[in-house]
Amino acid sequence: MCAAQDNKIAKYCKGKQSTMKKIKQTLLERDFGAYLYDLREKRGYTIEELAEKINMPNATIKTIKKWEHDLEFPKLDIMYKLSEIYEVPIEVLMQIRTETLEEGLKGVHKTIIRFIGYLFGISIYGAVIFSYVFMFVAGIGSVLFIAKVMNEATGGF
Repeated sequence: MCAAQDNKIAKYCKGKQSTMKKIKQTLLERDFGAYLYDLREKRGYTIEELAEKINMPNATIKTIKKWEHDLEFPKLDIMYKLSEIYEVPIEVLMQIRTETLEEGLKGVHKTIIRFIGYLFGISIYGAVIFSYVFMFVAGIGSVLFIAKVMNEATGGF
């Protein structure tokens, strides 16, 4: 239908694609735990009811709370079950989970950079440079250490 040359149909299709893109972007701006929490709340399930619906040994009340606070992520088999329960495509759940993981890693890096800046009393830019120099020196040190151990293990050859 969207391949037709009719202007009205083309406008309709463009509008529909734009709406889908906005929905997808809105979903991706949320973290995984908040998304799971909202899905559960919208369906009116308690944590206990959700655990019963999942009906798997590693889906306890405690683990569901951890998922909703991004302290843990459900395993793939549970992700499929959540997809069925909430009637959300598994691709959407997986994409939001991946985005949350990536943002978490970036957050850890930023926190370390801020800590280095605070610890040494330098700017964020200086802390970034310091972290790269430190990683380079640590890498060289590791290679030299491994070479020394290998040299001693082989008897100096």
